[in-house]
Amino acid sequence: MRRLIGTLAVICTAFSVGANELAQADAGAEADEYQLRIGVRSKAMPFSFQAETMVDVLTAATPGPLSTQRYTGYITRICDAVLTEMMLDPDGPVGLARDGVKIVDLDKEIAKLDKQPSEGRFGLLKGYEVDGNDSGSVKTTVAPTIDILCDPATITNARRTGLIISPPVYLTGVSYLTQPGISRQIGSIDDGSCPQIPRDNPKGAKFLFGLVGNTSSARSGIRALLTTNEMPQYRDALIAFLRGESNCDLSTQQKQAINVLQSNLNSEISGSVIMFRSHEQAAEAFCNGQVANYIGDREIILANVNDIPGCDFTNGNRTFTTDRYAIFGRLDYVDNPERALRVARFFEILSQKIVSHPSIIDQAFYDTFHPTSPTTTLDMFFRSVRGSP
Repeated sequence: MRRLIGTLAVICTAFSVGANELAQADAGAEADEYQLRIGVRSKAMPFSFQAETMVDVLTAATPGPLSTQRYTGYITRICDAVLTEMMLDPDGPVGLARDGVKIVDLDKEIAKLDKQPSEGRFGLLKGYEVDGNDSGSVKTTVAPTIDILCDPATITNARRTGLIISPPVYLTGVSYLTQPGISRQIGSIDDGSCPQIPRDNPKGAKFLFGLVGNTSSARSGIRALLTTNEMPQYRDALIAFLRGESNCDLSTQQKQAINVLQSNLNSEISGSVIMFRSHEQAAEAFCNGQVANYIGDREIILANVNDIPGCDFTNGNRTFTTDRYAIFGRLDYVDNPERALRVARFFEILSQKIVSHPSIIDQAFYDTFHPTSPTTTLDMFFRSVRGSP
């Protein structure tokens, strides 16, 4: 045990180098009594969400701190299993008390913020800056809110810096769903122009694409659709979105409808693309006919539309990117070495459980997706991560 603690201490000390600027801003956050702060999602089915009832959550003999609050899903189950093991030795130097976990619902936390972090939920993990006055000349540093991010987060180059990352735990990809017969509903849009508002629904605008902002699918997914030439008729509209432009002139009626929709959904609109705060909002708009195509990670968009009775769609059987999900943790602890040790211990247990038999990723998949079996591609990915039994 002494050797383990010494090793973890060395790791955490190395992680803390260069974090002095954040230390002062983080002092208030570190003063709480919680040993670990875990970020989960309430609206990211089927990977991290809050279920309506406990019946949809409990599968383990000993429920963990996340499941007892009805948080579940593939990624959340993995985190919960690791936290439960840490609680087996609550009085140890890197143990975890039953009441030592603070659960932070990232969807609710971000929604109530006056100033949104530019990096979304990763801003809550690393800390972020906001304008301190109206002119924007003064920046205020907001301290990190969480220690570990337990939600479907894609491994990207930008996210490899300044964070601890688990081995990949899931393989997915960007896909899209389409309203049946949507080309007839919207009309002639082959030139990439803005879709017209139906005359019988003056307060509802139709958009070519709906997606969730601050996710990797927002831009990488659209680039993949362009690269594969999946939607040549929408090429101009998609390129305009990536450039931050609008390739069409909006009528007065369209502007009024967009203002109403943007206000009601608290969303961002760019030309023919509307970006929502959550997949729950995006799925609802898609199923209501306001959005022609719904883009996002395949399992997430399918789970959200399937949760809405009577929602019909086509496509969704192919992915256009290869994205690996991982669990992310904070590195920069200067004034709280004990918390740093627990974060390091969390990722040590997680790595062990991934390559053990039975693997934690197999159990999480079974508990979340049963009776569905993993696809051939996903099964090969599981084998490459944890090896063959």
